[in-house]
Amino acid sequence: MRAQISNLRSLQRLNAKMRFVRSNGAIFATGASESMNLIRACFMLLVAISASADMPKDGGQYLKDAAVSETKDSVHITANSPRPLAQVLEALQKKYGWVVDYEDPQYTASQDLTEGSSNGQSLKYPSGGSFSVEFPAKSPDEEKTLRLIVDAYNHSKNPGQFELRRGPDRRFSVVGNGAHDEKGAVTPQTPPLDVPVTLSADERSVGDTLDLLCEELTKQSHVDVVIAVSPRSLLSKNSAKIGGTKIQARELLLQNLAATHHSLYWILLYDPNTKGYFLSIHSAKNS
Repeated sequence: MRAQISNLRSLQRLNAKMRFVRSNGAIFATGASESMNLIRACFMLLVAISASADMPKDGGQYLKDAAVSETKDSVHITANSPRPLAQVLEALQKKYGWVVDYEDPQYTASQDLTEGSSNGQSLKYPSGGSFSVEFPAKSPDEEKTLRLIVDAYNHSKNPGQFELRRGPDRRFSVVGNGAHDEKGAVTPQTPPLDVPVTLSADERSVGDTLDLLCEELTKQSHVDVVIAVSPRSLLSKNSAKIGGTKIQARELLLQNLAATHHSLYWILLYDPNTKGYFLSIHSAKNS
């Protein structure tokens, strides 16, 4: 763990350097490969810290996977993790093949955070815990079920507020749009992928466009957004002309991933330690 904490500190220093370099107009000009390896290592650390935390604030024990039980009439899912809503979505994908994008809000208030420690070092992660939801078992409708789950989550005591968004071709995203402030009030937030960005519509690989999108999004949102894990081989061998002026980053991301002709989805996680986002791209198992 000492080496992992050192990696996280290195990422914090890297983020500071990235902000300095961006201010001089030369993003990732040098050391890109080393930087990206460090970013991915620290992303895995972020996930590992959350998954291996001793116990949630509300007691009990974190689950590796959500527990799913079913009767003739209903399906019951119980999650217990720093991000229980994301854990429920993962269970739905395994059971029904529903592929849903997930985006954290920014967790900045102490009420929404808890800490894990090792060797005297404290690391923060979302203070989620137990969350249970039940819905009809007979041919569940994806949109209705997802709305029910998001609404139930928003009425729970877990951190963050979310909304369900429907995109083209019945694509659904669960988007964080609020969290507590230090006074205890839930404050609305603008999701990072809602920020308008400008990219030149040049022929590029999907991977290169993804990198440029994150760089431009970081400039416009003033919050670091970096790629964590992705199918780089798939992204590098497909190319397209993706771009435009002041277009939502979300729309450009959708267009870019569609150019691979594979079923891909994203997970956008906020790291309260570096106060930035990790964007991961995953391939749906049925693609």
